[in-house]
Amino acid sequence: MQISSGRPKDLEKRAKILQAAKSIFLKSGYHAANMNQIAKEAGVTKLTVYNHFQDKANLFICAIEETCEESICAKEFVLTAETNFEQALYLMCHRALSIIYLPEALKLDRVLFELAAEQSPLTQQFFDASHTRMCNVWCDFFQQAIALKFIQADEPLAQTELILSLMLGTRHHRVLLGLEAVPTITEIDQSIQQAIALFLLKYQAKI
Repeated sequence: MQISSGRPKDLEKRAKILQAAKSIFLKSGYHAANMNQIAKEAGVTKLTVYNHFQDKANLFICAIEETCEESICAKEFVLTAETNFEQALYLMCHRALSIIYLPEALKLDRVLFELAAEQSPLTQQFFDASHTRMCNVWCDFFQQAIALKFIQADEPLAQTELILSLMLGTRHHRVLLGLEAVPTITEIDQSIQQAIALFLLKYQAKI
């Protein structure tokens, strides 16, 4: 990732470029977007865009990373011995689905499919910036829960994959393909409750 000089004016331009890039990549996809459009949207020259970000691929990954940082890592869950674990797990699930079903997140996943279909090297970088980052947040949450003996010990990644699979199921694929609407608030709540019940059948700490 390109490191900016740190001067306020440069930081302001960089922020404008990233905001413009997010908007255009989401609207047009990766290939249809171009640096001229992004420069015009940001109100800077094309040279300025290249000075901050070496090329379109680097700008794309930086824009994805910043988007994911803002949403996924906005609040860190810290568990203590006094925490109501089921309530904390519900909040984690609710936050995850709130992010996953954002219109912007769904558009980004469709861009990821576009890149994957072309076997683009950007696919792995995109996946790490978004999906892997969310996975790491979940793994940290489960590591804390295991240490506090809220749940039985297992690989946090296996626990993460289970809870996400239980919440999303095959419906998420239909949503991504535009074959089904995004779940309502009530449907999301039901999915979370059912996922937690099944998850705890396997992992609830033995008394």
